[in-house]
Amino acid sequence: MPRKTTRRKTLQKSGAIAGLAGIASTAGCATILGGGGSSSGSVTVSSKSFTEQKVLGYLTLEAIKQNTDIDVNDKIGLGGTVTNFEALKNEETDVYWEYTGTAWATLKPQHDKVITDPQKIYNKVKSEFENEYDITFLKRAPFNNTYVLLTRSKWSEQKGITSVSDFAKWVKNGHTNKTVVMNAEFEKRDDGWPGVTKHYDFANAAKKLNIKNVSSSLTYQVVGNGQAILGSGFNTNPKIVKHDLTSLKDDKGFFPVYNPAPMTRQAVIDENSAIKKPLNQVANSLSTDTIRNLNKKVSIEQKNARTVAKNHLKDEGII
Repeated sequence: MPRKTTRRKTLQKSGAIAGLAGIASTAGCATILGGGGSSSGSVTVSSKSFTEQKVLGYLTLEAIKQNTDIDVNDKIGLGGTVTNFEALKNEETDVYWEYTGTAWATLKPQHDKVITDPQKIYNKVKSEFENEYDITFLKRAPFNNTYVLLTRSKWSEQKGITSVSDFAKWVKNGHTNKTVVMNAEFEKRDDGWPGVTKHYDFANAAKKLNIKNVSSSLTYQVVGNGQAILGSGFNTNPKIVKHDLTSLKDDKGFFPVYNPAPMTRQAVIDENSAIKKPLNQVANSLSTDTIRNLNKKVSIEQKNARTVAKNHLKDEGII
């Protein structure tokens, strides 16, 4: 029987590789990392290496810098999930944004069960990490960087199809001579297309659709150009904005929740409590549309991530 592949397992593999690379590159090099630690009056901010994480990192750095007397060290773009978590745990850095779904499914203790309620999964990971590592989460942002099914906004409005249930009903009513695009992994994964069609009870009808494999980066363009009726993507990708796409509401709660929140050691909060208020304000300011547009400015318009972050904080009155 073939082994099932899930997003959790994929993230574990990539995280483990990133973690090994991070350990190899930082072993014996505390001075290179900057020695953030939890010493009073100094905080080191890190992030993962993709656009959204760099934006979150600079929002954190600037919010602390402009609202407190704390010295802030910059380790934005440090590496993958495991690299950032190990650096935080080992007092080499002090704060980075982690997604609740990633903390739940990828970092120890790992879980296979999918939780689709944002507050429930946040409460669980916060409690577990406080008990296991004395690491806590500040307030979570409302945006959810999870999987989504995408259509053209104009088509969605014309057809009145705004949710996955709507789409499933439409396909079951005989609209099967349509093209749907996704990468080969999503087409086969239990937490991808097979799981969606089963969860929404249109697996048999979905077999009649024309499924084409394209790269994740091209999916948005293909759907936007009308070459496919539906595609899979990630909820905060700025190409959703660029190509005027709509993410169908996961109204029956199939996909996991990936809300980000600043993660830090409790000792850092105890010694630098002034960071809580500005970081909670940052979290409150980040809706899905907001983070998509911030990501768009950096990855598509090629603007500087730190400048984009500062301008957002100014616009929100945080600095």
